[in-house]
Amino acid sequence: MVAGVLIASCSSPVCRPELAEQDGRCVAREPKPCEPACSPSAHQVCDSDAEAPSCICAPGYSGIPCTWTGVLDDPGFQDQQSWTLSGGANVLERGTGAVDLGFAQLEETAACFAGAVSQTVQMPSYEAGEPLVAELTYRARGLYGVALGFNRAETQLPQTEDPSTTNDVWLTERICLGEAAYGGPVTVRLSSPEQHFSCFDEGEGIIEVDRLDIVLADPGECPAPGQVLNGTAEVAGGGWRFETTGVGIAELAEEVGREASAGVRLASEFGSAAVAWTRLSVPTSETLPSPALRFWWQGTTERLFQFRIGRQNDINKTTGNFPLDEVWGNDSEENFVYCLPPWTHGNVVELISRPVPLSPADGTSELSIDDVEIISEASCGSSSDILDPAFDAAFVAGTEIRFTGVTDRSDAQTASVTLLAEPSLSRTEDGGVLELSYWNEAAVIWLDTWVFVPESEGTDGPAFAFWSKVPEFNEKPIRSVLGRAAVNPADLQVGGDWTRNEVCLPPAWSGRWYRVQFRLGDFATVGTAPVDPPIRIYIDDLELTTSSACPSE
Repeated sequence: MVAGVLIASCSSPVCRPELAEQDGRCVAREPKPCEPACSPSAHQVCDSDAEAPSCICAPGYSGIPCTWTGVLDDPGFQDQQSWTLSGGANVLERGTGAVDLGFAQLEETAACFAGAVSQTVQMPSYEAGEPLVAELTYRARGLYGVALGFNRAETQLPQTEDPSTTNDVWLTERICLGEAAYGGPVTVRLSSPEQHFSCFDEGEGIIEVDRLDIVLADPGECPAPGQVLNGTAEVAGGGWRFETTGVGIAELAEEVGREASAGVRLASEFGSAAVAWTRLSVPTSETLPSPALRFWWQGTTERLFQFRIGRQNDINKTTGNFPLDEVWGNDSEENFVYCLPPWTHGNVVELISRPVPLSPADGTSELSIDDVEIISEASCGSSSDILDPAFDAAFVAGTEIRFTGVTDRSDAQTASVTLLAEPSLSRTEDGGVLELSYWNEAAVIWLDTWVFVPESEGTDGPAFAFWSKVPEFNEKPIRSVLGRAAVNPADLQVGGDWTRNEVCLPPAWSGRWYRVQFRLGDFATVGTAPVDPPIRIYIDDLELTTSSACPSE
């Protein structure tokens, strides 16, 4: 008998110590429970591998009682051997950091080609742990900032260049850990968020991280998985943060929410700004199938309002947060639902809201928000790599599901992006479809989606495929582009028939998130004349695959 495999002639096998004999076979022993049971609230877990099972401190905890001591080796980057380096990233053991002598460094070549500094650690479960934050001291110049990842959950932080002095400044940020960062082995990764446009030219850029540590969150700093900080917008409930310029107003106020309850009030005029945001902890899809976001809002008629998701760092910057939707108010109550894209699953993100007055003639634009909550919406699907690839979320009776990632940058109401429950319009005539329509030459639409780049298969590289249907007469070209840098623009084929499109993804980004965009009218302004009848473009059946036409390394 070899390694626990029963030889037919043996009637009573001799098993290895970690295996037990059962019905003539060697099987894994059932873990023995600890008696009395361990207390997760005391940060204890059961060491069932011991000959006499006993309660021990959860990973990251030690002492009596169990107290958080951390999990990262070398948080100050003074021991290169503690870190895994890839793509040209480096750890300088004798640097000149702001806090410690060493620091992690990603020069432009490393940042452009998915270089990373990482470490895999054992994390406690959320039940046996406490709310934790990553505390990061860094500076980033000439790039799109820095990304901090915990397995698939990634937070993007902005560049730190000081435009008033053209010098770099060290910035310390605290990032709440979501459910993806708890339980079992977790890979902590520092990298560039996206390829910068200078990656394809002769630019300069660098990321330096002086210290990264995982510490206890402050009371009320981080929501529990599935929760929103003061989602009901109670005036005394805290949670929300505000920023204004000029005559902008941003506050928690009575009688502005749903059914005259308390809510968030935002007001601004052209030339001023008002922004509000709160944190939400999106569960993993294993904990909450098909996570979705729902919130109540009401806005001034014929005024534009913008919702974004991610991380809010500066009222004038959008690095680190991404389009959720742009909507027009009509003084009526709305309660939209958004399927949360897979990159948010297990992550802590922020819902960011603002009025967008487009001209002095707009006067004051007012927006109220209330009842922000995370729900499970089955129609959002179960894909863990790409959001609602067949657009089946359109089929929810009585609920308007909005497609996440739409930015309408038009100066007027000239375009729309809509999930349609019209099987006759879908490619296979049995599902939903995404419609982009416009009825004025001034229309501009940016549509983002994030995909988890697959691994290459042999010589076949990673690819993003989708089907499009563009009419023969199309006033403005619609293109697919890669990343925020908008590289490799490819026009969608016109002609009125369904066409399969294939976009090569950078193989260096395999196992990470990457942005793909559809852009209508952003390369040249045609004019402002009406387009009648409206132009309707359809997109369907998104897919991640590999292709012989794409580079594999």
